[in-house]
Amino acid sequence: MRLRALLARVALSWLLLGGAAQAEVLNVVLTPRSVPFSYLDEKGELVGFNVDIVRAICARLERSCRLEVLPFPEILPAVAAGRFDLGVANFLRTPERERLVAFTVPYWRSTSAFVGKREFAMKAVRELLRDTPVCAIGASGQHRYLLEQAGEHAANVRDLPSNQEVMEALLSGDCPVALLPAMQALPFMQTPRGAELAFLGAPLREPGLGGTVHMAVRPGDDALREAIDRALQHLIATGEHERMARRYFPFSIL
Repeated sequence: MRLRALLARVALSWLLLGGAAQAEVLNVVLTPRSVPFSYLDEKGELVGFNVDIVRAICARLERSCRLEVLPFPEILPAVAAGRFDLGVANFLRTPERERLVAFTVPYWRSTSAFVGKREFAMKAVRELLRDTPVCAIGASGQHRYLLEQAGEHAANVRDLPSNQEVMEALLSGDCPVALLPAMQALPFMQTPRGAELAFLGAPLREPGLGGTVHMAVRPGDDALREAIDRALQHLIATGEHERMARRYFPFSIL
């Protein structure tokens, strides 16, 4: 009986330790085709600025990271449902999104811009949408803005799952013009393949198109959000954030 009781206590201890270890894993979801933020390289490994900063956060929190990928439109619902602890896909804060998830402190600043081939004759937005297909990432602020501007011409607003697929559609001519986060478009435009693309007009900073960028935290976990906030603030204050950003961008993104 004593041996049986001892074995039961040992088994219970292993279960409790296993549960604690499992709790230490930070489940993170990112986008798979958003160069240079998070994308699969030629080896099939997930890399990019967002990947680097997530790993730095996990190191600061002394937690292991489990990284998974989903298309952009699926990330907020997955975090809101508790499938993931953290969603990192360059989110602007909006009232609609704040009803779904919690948001961290900002970790970079965003603007939006129209992108197309250099010879494209840009027009005012509503005039453009009357007769030209315009692409954006599905469920993004840019997509929502285009639908609001399009009115009865909403059929000319096309949504694609990722930044990379929008850029490919621009090159192929499937999309004559696109509205994208400027920082996501710029790195591709600086490559030989993207050299024929250009920003069309001035950057847009209207609500939903520009502003501070945040990570999404599963709702109801204030302790996790506060811990991630402290980690981000530490990375920024020590200059580690800037060093990581300069691997991908030729200027400060804060």
